[in-house]
Amino acid sequence: MSSGVAFMGVGFTPVEREPTRSALGYALDAALDAIADAGLRPGDIDGYVGSAPAPTPGAAHADGADEVSMYLMTRHLGLTGLGWVADVQGMPAGMAVTAAAAIRSGECRYVLGVRVMYRLTDRRYGASSVGAALGETQYELPFGAGPGGTRFATWLRRYLELSGAGRADLYEVVANARRNAALNPVAVWRDRPLARADYLDARMIADPLCLYDCDLPVCGAGAFVLSTARCAADGPHRPAHLAGWSNWTRPPGAVFEHSRRPRDRIDVAQLYDGYSSFVYRWLEELGWCEPLQGWRFVSDGRCALRGELPVNTFGGSLGEGRLHGIGHLREAVLQVSGRAGARQVPGARNCLVQIGPPDKAWSMVVSADG
Repeated sequence: MSSGVAFMGVGFTPVEREPTRSALGYALDAALDAIADAGLRPGDIDGYVGSAPAPTPGAAHADGADEVSMYLMTRHLGLTGLGWVADVQGMPAGMAVTAAAAIRSGECRYVLGVRVMYRLTDRRYGASSVGAALGETQYELPFGAGPGGTRFATWLRRYLELSGAGRADLYEVVANARRNAALNPVAVWRDRPLARADYLDARMIADPLCLYDCDLPVCGAGAFVLSTARCAADGPHRPAHLAGWSNWTRPPGAVFEHSRRPRDRIDVAQLYDGYSSFVYRWLEELGWCEPLQGWRFVSDGRCALRGELPVNTFGGSLGEGRLHGIGHLREAVLQVSGRAGARQVPGARNCLVQIGPPDKAWSMVVSADG
């Protein structure tokens, strides 16, 4: 059964290493861009969903500084009379699924979703903001297993040893991201190709993850407008239907069953790549290749823009920048609505979107067909 909801528009800002405006400024720009892209006005919006918490260790957690709450956004956008509003814990896929439930329940018709990421230049990325190991971090931080990908580096170390792959193979994930980012006008790495020698010489963050295997703190925002499929059909663009979804409590392949789009109907995939090794994991766990063969799938060029399964056609987190998955969702909408420009995958009808690390992952299928 169709979910009955579809994306009408998307908005975004340039992704930048150094801030050129406030966190609120980025969020408002992306929001207004999405509303205009949907052919609407702010007064048409009757629902709002955000994900305010800054996920970076060392964050100030100050509304309007490195976080932007639903209270701040609705006030500055002048949104009054909202039928539904929420800030949800999680990434943009969870935002969209939660908004879809609100639309299907009849609480609202046009939901604006916004995610902003902001780098405070006076704070060290990855540093603890509390000076102590609290909660579950008491079992991690004293042993160096904190921010910086250490928990993913141990998985990758084992993967490389069992699969026979090496860091020269892992470079292909990053190189693919940079090539696609070159076609994305808002990507932070759009004019920065990466040579294999420079990748191999880069300093280690958590061996075997080097600097270029990790997404970097940036400033930017993305937004979407979600509505009923009927309303979206009257919009200015081909609707991008939210066909189905799944989360980390289910087997990864459940998204294909829930969306009624089997794997062989997926034309393009946006796979969360906060760390390069995630791409291997998801290619394997979603069934595109056998275990320990994801590195071959990438190295053989099958994930390239004109490959068998184009992956992260906008550059992903490693090419566009660390926007916590809102870029992955935005690209899916653009691909299935035929608006991705130079990076458009010909005939793309169904896009798999996977957002989040393995233990906190959401998956969805965005489709040109209701």
